[in-house]
Amino acid sequence: MRAQATLPIDPIALFAEDGSDAPERAAQFLKSFAHRDRLKILCCLVEQELSVAEIESHVGTSQSALSQHLGRLKDEGILSSRRDGRQIIYRISDPTALSLISVLYRRFCEGKVDRQR
Repeated sequence: MRAQATLPIDPIALFAEDGSDAPERAAQFLKSFAHRDRLKILCCLVEQELSVAEIESHVGTSQSALSQHLGRLKDEGILSSRRDGRQIIYRISDPTALSLISVLYRRFCEGKVDRQR
């Protein structure tokens, strides 16, 4: 008699099952990206760490708004920071966030400079 193969667990079914908090956590995670200035912050941090002043020059928003966005991304665990003298340096610390923003960067930003020339 041949042994029956067991089906692998369906990750979509687990995501959507009653009582799962995964959809809520995923929605909260995606809300962190759902602002153009936060997306701009994350885009400029895809390939490098930057100081607050450098981020501000890339994003073009007020310092108080930038501080709120950085704080939210840091609270969500998406960014981390370190102090270098008087500067605070930020980087993307969440690998999932880095993967997602890298996809968005490739789709919407990469090569944009070449197309504008």
